[in-house]
Amino acid sequence: MAIYPFLTFNGNCKEAMRFYQSCFGGELQFTLLGDTPGGGQFPREIRQLVLHASLVSEHVRLFASDLGSEEGVASGNSISLWISIAAPEQLQSVFRKLAQKGEITAPLSPGVLEGQWATLTDRYAVQWIFSATSNQPS
Repeated sequence: MAIYPFLTFNGNCKEAMRFYQSCFGGELQFTLLGDTPGGGQFPREIRQLVLHASLVSEHVRLFASDLGSEEGVASGNSISLWISIAAPEQLQSVFRKLAQKGEITAPLSPGVLEGQWATLTDRYAVQWIFSATSNQPS
């Protein structure tokens, strides 16, 4: 099992992640919404949003994206913890435990093992993103 910080930005993900790269070093990669299958259907300004960014070095693994929703980034939704677990049973167990008295925002489904994410906000307002280790962040 591994847990990674996942930051969310209001359209300035590239700028922020380049800043963090200047602080920590490492390899920085971006996937824009417009670069994904079907991404061309979105308006130009939306296509420029970062769907996934990764900054990886020997000692740092930092992940991020731009928030594309109307609500925008606010205190409480700008940082999530991304948990990557190898064993499906352990993934389900940890998800159920963290979901107690919390809110499931994207339910855990068999597809999580094929790369779909499950998400929840726990009882302490901490946001969690779940994936199988075979889809470990890079």
